[in-house]
Amino acid sequence: MSVDKDKYKVGGPYAKYVLVVMIVVYTFNLIDRQILSILSEELKGDLGITDAQLGFLYGTSFAAFYAIFGLPLGRLADLWIRKSLIAVGLVFWSAMTMLSGTAGGIVSLALFRFGVGAGEASATPATYSLLSDWFPPNRRASVLATYSTGAYIGMGVSLGLGGLIVDFWQNTYPDTALAPFGLESWQATFMMVGFPGIILAFLVYAMKEPERGLSEGIKSAKHPHPFRETWYELMSIVPPFSIYSLAQNRDGGTKAIGINFLAGLILGILSTILINITGDVAQWMVLGIAVYCLFSWAQSLSFRDPPAFDLIFKSKALRYANIAYPTCTVITYSYSFWVAPYFLRTFDAGIAEVGVILGTTLAVCGGVGVATGGYIADFLRSRRADLHVYMAVISACFTSVAALVMLNTNDIKMAYIANAVLQFFGVFWSGAGSSIVTELVLPRMRATSSAFYIAVGSVVGLSLGPYTVGRLSDWYVASGMESSDALRNSLQFILLAYVVIIVFSILARRHFIADYDSREARAEAAGEPAA
Repeated sequence: MSVDKDKYKVGGPYAKYVLVVMIVVYTFNLIDRQILSILSEELKGDLGITDAQLGFLYGTSFAAFYAIFGLPLGRLADLWIRKSLIAVGLVFWSAMTMLSGTAGGIVSLALFRFGVGAGEASATPATYSLLSDWFPPNRRASVLATYSTGAYIGMGVSLGLGGLIVDFWQNTYPDTALAPFGLESWQATFMMVGFPGIILAFLVYAMKEPERGLSEGIKSAKHPHPFRETWYELMSIVPPFSIYSLAQNRDGGTKAIGINFLAGLILGILSTILINITGDVAQWMVLGIAVYCLFSWAQSLSFRDPPAFDLIFKSKALRYANIAYPTCTVITYSYSFWVAPYFLRTFDAGIAEVGVILGTTLAVCGGVGVATGGYIADFLRSRRADLHVYMAVISACFTSVAALVMLNTNDIKMAYIANAVLQFFGVFWSGAGSSIVTELVLPRMRATSSAFYIAVGSVVGLSLGPYTVGRLSDWYVASGMESSDALRNSLQFILLAYVVIIVFSILARRHFIADYDSREARAEAAGEPAA
């Protein structure tokens, strides 16, 4: 019996096993999300897709559903069996990836990307909560950073594996009419990378679920109706049900509906203006709806769970962190998607070479970088409780220099080296960000806080980053610029996001210690039962 207790203790052998399994899940999560990057030139050729549309497919079409469904699924992760939720989501998004290989145009491909986003939304909030119970607080940043290595392994594998599959398929079946089922190389790639995730889901389902609050000894009562609560959560987000949800609140419901209508009107006006400027109807309609859904969710949370609302939205440290750290994803997603097309357009290299080299670099340097950043964050936190908040600033400084070198050299070897440095430092912030959003709330709120943090990163970084680079690239090309130069200028422009990151990281650090020390008292003042 004692052997079993040691095996299943916090930070013990089984906890490490769970961490490894979840890294593999995250790897497949990002393979399915990122595979679009190495297939971009094939999709442009076969489906006639522009750079802006590629940015929409990779970013907004995925991110909107990832953000919207992430919130109720994050809530479900706080109430239900987390490993079961992850397993079901894994099956769904893997199936949607395989179906992407059947797409006949941008509309059908966007619909399948919606499905991939909704499925993947189940994984990370639940995993943050799961790992936070398996490991103690003083190891949380390094553990979550180690988990995040799966993202960069996945992105790297997607580039390398995708490039090899495309190259193999095109060389083996130069006439696609003779290929199995007449599949194009990009279609075969979608199907091949999606299938293994379905098998992995069975391994996830077989894992042991830890007691919630195990690592800190804070008990959390089981919710009697997790799915009903999750349904209410979803209805609080999706219009017009979100209005009905607000109307059920006796205290301030009418005022909340008025504020909700005003927010919807403002977002509608802004979306219309941006549609008229860019001509991209889907981009701004989908993004506007996603932002409105997040706003409606936050309003509803203030009535349904005042303590969680107060800790997430009234903490200055967490508010500023939820601006600074999600904005880091503007750079992360922009460069992870557009670097491969940039190399293919700028240098004389084939898709297999670019895919393998950039993929290996992203997997190794990104994985080591995010883990190293997590350990540095824990080290800084051990010296002073708020120093790890500066990890985004450290990442911004080194990444900017590496990006400018990569984009302004004519030597492909130097560009590969600079990209390796970029991938290493570009993810230093990840472990600290994941830790901050779980540290500043109570254990029962971790997945909800994480889901909102991820949703903001999706809306800000994934929706705006890759699309903005693609839209700027299209504009530069329309003005007569070569496609490689257009993409170079666009990638340099997006680095301005680091100004926002640095300013709000400094603001977050100023309030971190006070907000961390007062979290239980503030929760009790908002109605949380005393422990």
